[in-house]
Amino acid sequence: MLGVAVGVFIYSMTYNYLLLPSHLGEGGAMGITALLYYAFGVPSYLSNLIINTILIAIGYKLFEKKTTYLTIWAIAWMTVFLKIPVIYHYHPQEIIVPTLLAGALTGISIGLIFRYNGTIAGDTIVGKLLNYIFGLSIGTGSLLFDLIIVVPFVMLIGFTNTILTVIYLYVYSIFTNQFLANIGAKKAVLVVSPKYREIAVTISQELDQEMTIFNGTGYYSDADQHMLYMIASPRRVMKLVPIIEKEDKNALIVIDNIRSARGLDMRRIL
Repeated sequence: MLGVAVGVFIYSMTYNYLLLPSHLGEGGAMGITALLYYAFGVPSYLSNLIINTILIAIGYKLFEKKTTYLTIWAIAWMTVFLKIPVIYHYHPQEIIVPTLLAGALTGISIGLIFRYNGTIAGDTIVGKLLNYIFGLSIGTGSLLFDLIIVVPFVMLIGFTNTILTVIYLYVYSIFTNQFLANIGAKKAVLVVSPKYREIAVTISQELDQEMTIFNGTGYYSDADQHMLYMIASPRRVMKLVPIIEKEDKNALIVIDNIRSARGLDMRRIL
């Protein structure tokens, strides 16, 4: 819950200190919030609370109870953080600077919130829904929805700032994807080697890494092959590869990103 609150704080400060002073737009529910602020002066904390309450009421069945509770937790904190008065006004000469900085900070904050199974409703709910149904990455799904919301900003903040908003959303989606891919992510490691037993023993002794041994057959050689399969963090993978190559420099090593790894007893399964 602390991780979600920290992510919401970063996002709220980015919105108040970078987006609004630079007259940039947003996507999703916060985009609607920004539209109401620019057009009618409606306080962001108030409109955001109302919009997200409606979205949560509509979409709460789409997620696990824990995610729903964390989303409510995130929206509550966002309401508080958005209401904090701005004490410093940032007005750079080159508006591209806050655009890129806001994109990076927003991507990190949303990634942090997702990392701890929360959302800030709005485009994040849509992003997770598209990820579940179509397999799109969360950042890409959110970006598609955001671009739809961005169109009306042309009439309020001008064409140039609207283009900068699109750039901001693109940077934000990249940082979200990269954050989720590297922070707390898992990788699948497949090793094919005649020395699989020696490799397995060394890895187990030095890293206490769980693994599974698969039996296979080579298509062309028709020979039996043994494969090691492991799920590990990126940091652990950096230690695995040298050990494997030390035992067998000709070993085939395949490393792939995985989005989810769940099990009641992962150690027993592997």
